[in-house]
Amino acid sequence: MESSVAVVAVPFPAQGHLNALLHLSLQLAARGLPVHYAAPAEHARQARARVHGWGDGALRRVRFHELPIAAYASPPPDAGGSAAFPSHLMPLWEAFTAGAPAPLAALLGAVSASHRRVVVLYDITNAFAAEEAARLPNGEGFGLVCTSLSTLLGRADAGRRLLRERGVDYVPIYTYITEEFLEYASKRARSAQTIPSSSGVLTNTCRALEGPFIDLFAEQLAAAGKKLFNIGPLNPLLDANARIPF
Repeated sequence: MESSVAVVAVPFPAQGHLNALLHLSLQLAARGLPVHYAAPAEHARQARARVHGWGDGALRRVRFHELPIAAYASPPPDAGGSAAFPSHLMPLWEAFTAGAPAPLAALLGAVSASHRRVVVLYDITNAFAAEEAARLPNGEGFGLVCTSLSTLLGRADAGRRLLRERGVDYVPIYTYITEEFLEYASKRARSAQTIPSSSGVLTNTCRALEGPFIDLFAEQLAAAGKKLFNIGPLNPLLDANARIPF
């Protein structure tokens, strides 16, 4: 067995989620860690094609793995719909939640057998990835919050108070997410179970942007024995004249 630590990243198949975990994967791979990025084939290709701020050499450091899923309906976006939420992606997400656990378990088993330690990084929407990480004898899992902490914590009284102090109104989640997706997230994706199942949480933010919200979230996680790592923003800004050394 290799005396090394390997990382397996499992994004949710929506562009902002794919992008955030790929940027993190590239950061870790640039520091010499073996990193595996697992997603349905077309979404791994999509993430690689749209990533910015990195050269081809950096992408070659990450090992991409396909998570096969069943065929699904792919209707076009409803430009005339009453909501901006991309409901046309629901068949994809249903197929992903149903089909990805088995191939992910096989990948994690192979990585676990050849490394001393396996760290699984997964989008907090992917409860199945949290469960598979917990089954590893030599692994641990960390959920990634891709959105702002103020959005996540605004549902609680303390979070709303912080927003009000900054002159910001909290917009309830049901005003921009459909009931169909809420049911999917709660009953099939089971996103609410992801953080309790994790060893800790990664957030796509930093103290300069959301310091008070970070403190509030850290306090909540500490009470549950969870670690918090603020690693964002996961979106490099480039000097147009700079040369990317990767």
